[in-house]
Amino acid sequence: MPTSPYARYVGSLDAVDVLRTSFDGYRTVVPGLSAATWATPYAPGKWTARQIMVHVAQWEMILGMRVRFGLGVAGYTVQPIEQDDLMREGDVVDGPTAWGAFEGARRMNLAFAQSLSDADRRRTVTHPEFGEIDVEYMLVTLAGHGVHHYLQLASLSGAAT
Repeated sequence: MPTSPYARYVGSLDAVDVLRTSFDGYRTVVPGLSAATWATPYAPGKWTARQIMVHVAQWEMILGMRVRFGLGVAGYTVQPIEQDDLMREGDVVDGPTAWGAFEGARRMNLAFAQSLSDADRRRTVTHPEFGEIDVEYMLVTLAGHGVHHYLQLASLSGAAT
């Protein structure tokens, strides 16, 4: 079975624990972002804090639904999505609104993830690009993706990471 490209952000930790601790990080950093910071790219030519938050909110919803579909739909095949095709929204949704969407989705995803049994986490689905993956792979991706972008926002805020 393949390894999630975001596994390096989870390491040997449990993905659910990483979902929880990174959420704590977001709740510390995001409310303090100023209007100027929301408009600041994290590196030259890269996304602004607002665009990062929109992207993270989008993928919190998408990846959370993939977990749910993996557990609730027999023979589920993941629908690949090109992230850049979704970023039109990054120019029209403000950072605090995206934060609110992320916060609600993360609360739901965390509650759901905490309820999963080991058997649930081993349930497999098909990914057209990666082959057979399991719910654990999707949880690691969800958790690691959140950390990856949290680090970008934390660097913009000046918070220690």
